[in-house]
Amino acid sequence: MIELVNSEEHEAMFESYFGFREPPFGVTPDPRFFYSSPLYREGLAALVHGIRGKRGFILLTGEVGTGKTILLRKLMRQLEATVQFVFISSSHLTSYALVELMVQDLGLANKEKNRLEMIQELNGHLIQQLKKGHTLALLIDEAQNLSDDALEGLCGLSNLETDEEKLLQIVLVGQPELAAKLKRSSLRRIKQRIAIHYRLYSLQTTNEVEDYIRHRLQIAGYDGPEIFTKEAVEAIWYYSAGTPRLINIICDNALAMACEAAKKRVSAYMVMKAAGGLELERGFEVPKNGGPEIGVPKVKAPAAKINPKKTETTATELKTQDRLEGPTVPPCGAEVATPRTGPQEAQVSPLFFEHMTRAATEAMGPMADRVIRDRISALGESCDAFPEIRLSELIELVGREILNETMRARFQDMMLQEIAALKTF
Repeated sequence: MIELVNSEEHEAMFESYFGFREPPFGVTPDPRFFYSSPLYREGLAALVHGIRGKRGFILLTGEVGTGKTILLRKLMRQLEATVQFVFISSSHLTSYALVELMVQDLGLANKEKNRLEMIQELNGHLIQQLKKGHTLALLIDEAQNLSDDALEGLCGLSNLETDEEKLLQIVLVGQPELAAKLKRSSLRRIKQRIAIHYRLYSLQTTNEVEDYIRHRLQIAGYDGPEIFTKEAVEAIWYYSAGTPRLINIICDNALAMACEAAKKRVSAYMVMKAAGGLELERGFEVPKNGGPEIGVPKVKAPAAKINPKKTETTATELKTQDRLEGPTVPPCGAEVATPRTGPQEAQVSPLFFEHMTRAATEAMGPMADRVIRDRISALGESCDAFPEIRLSELIELVGREILNETMRARFQDMMLQEIAALKTF
């Protein structure tokens, strides 16, 4: 049995097995793994422009796990020659604590000094940096946790300026609720000072997810054949909603499962098992485009919940059920030649399998068709000549793959109704 956790033991195990130089799907914001898609390149360009242009206030927002922090790390590495960065991860800081942390990070004395004295000392440091041709940028991650008092205090820091330019560049980074918070009338002073607002979104297509996975594998030193099947990538996109952090976690666990099962490819079935163990819930908003916040339209995706009760898988189970890597029988409902069963035995119509696939997709997601075909093959049957007397067995087998109890019960009830309809004709 293997536990679906992102552990050092699993990393060491599949690093050697797949020939990775390092773990490809770590969750730390290593700028070497920065994914240079159009969306992220545009976001990086917006931050660089705001800091070099000394615009004062910049706002970067995005949902949890969309890559805001790794974008900041990439920014810091790209501008480190001319920009001095102060990086603060906010945790409900007060105005005084925020300035104190800045002064400490810059190595300026702050003992027994009040906020005004610390700001004066900070101003002197900024003037020195200006004379050297350098810029100072304050990056505040998780800024949605800042108190109203701390946010108001930032307005005072932004007033540190010469007649020509702002001395301190402030980048507020946080979840979408930060933008909503700044709409309060009590915070209108800081809202009016924001010169640039860029919003990050999750990856929006399976092609982007595939490119992202391939990119991380290459950075980790892998140059072999594709590890993740096309169906596996589709399943990863479905369960992660395109969120990079979730993609990393799912891929990490799926690789561990493939290694345990002595397989060199990750199938959709392994991804489904990994998603079940991680208790992922599909439900998110996908915009058509990321970028500057100018009222981007949003489309609600269907939700499919995963129940964590079935979270462990044996290597034997994976080896026997991994036929999901590729089609082994034609899609249910397809026109196929001569049936294998005799004319005396009633067979299931293609329309029934269409209904079953629709119901299973609602319950488990886009890999439902492959799960059904895999279970039919395991019974030694085929879609074109499946005997009605074995429908109960098939429904039971497919139902076991639906991890959410409510969705499983609904699927089984719908199938029982379909069987009853068959018997009325």
